[in-house]
Amino acid sequence: SKQWYQRRVAITAGGAFEYPLKEGYSTLGWNHPGFGYSTGIPYGTADGNAIEAVYEYATKELGFAPKYIAVYGWSIGGFSASYLANAHPDIGNVIIDASFDDILPLAIPRMPEWLGSVTNNCCRKYFNLHNVALLPKYQGPIRLIRRNGDEIISTNGHASGNRGNQLLMAVLQSRYPVLFKDQEVENMAMDWLDQTSPVPRRHSVPGYDLEFCKEQLSKSTGPPDMELGTGLTRDEKLILAYYLFSKHLTDCEGGHNNPLPRKYFKMPWKKSDDLTS
Repeated sequence: SKQWYQRRVAITAGGAFEYPLKEGYSTLGWNHPGFGYSTGIPYGTADGNAIEAVYEYATKELGFAPKYIAVYGWSIGGFSASYLANAHPDIGNVIIDASFDDILPLAIPRMPEWLGSVTNNCCRKYFNLHNVALLPKYQGPIRLIRRNGDEIISTNGHASGNRGNQLLMAVLQSRYPVLFKDQEVENMAMDWLDQTSPVPRRHSVPGYDLEFCKEQLSKSTGPPDMELGTGLTRDEKLILAYYLFSKHLTDCEGGHNNPLPRKYFKMPWKKSDDLTS
């Protein structure tokens, strides 16, 4: 990269602009089409084109290698980050903050019932922010930050209705299907998502053994790992699933529009972090 830039760059789609700087990253912030001073209309295709242009500027004009790029997306910026992660699977890190799996389940309850078909058509044709169709295809390091008081992307006002839950499960199932598509593990993971603290989650996993998890990961070639969990007992699957679940999700107090506290902005976990510790 050019000498007057850090070697690493964070592309931020909304919020937490200053935090990557404190992590040693250069930062590129941008506005969605139709937001701030950006021209255009914030359709899904326009947003994808816009984040692609930012990526092209970072790699071709500024000379950053994809593996040194981190992408942070807050709220609808989660779509921008998901789009870029899907289009460029070699980027280094992805952080999704206070986002959702799909805009449609959030739009339907907020519109009159008789406009259901119109809402569906508009979302799918013009505002198709369908993160769950994009993000799980990316197999690099991911951190999902969930605001436990999020009043915007929850369908029931509680953590259990947060649409980020479905996005997290889709990511985990794409990476470790033997574990997270196991019905008992999936049910337990959904119970964990009803909680807002790691304490009751940990209590639901008797015999938790960090060394066992490290041993299993040391044999893994992933992510993705289509076989991780094969041959394990029920309790062993739950132990390993809880470990991976906790590495991908960060719970954060506060509502959707509250500034993200500094302590919650961390680069995603990598398997090597624990295997070398």
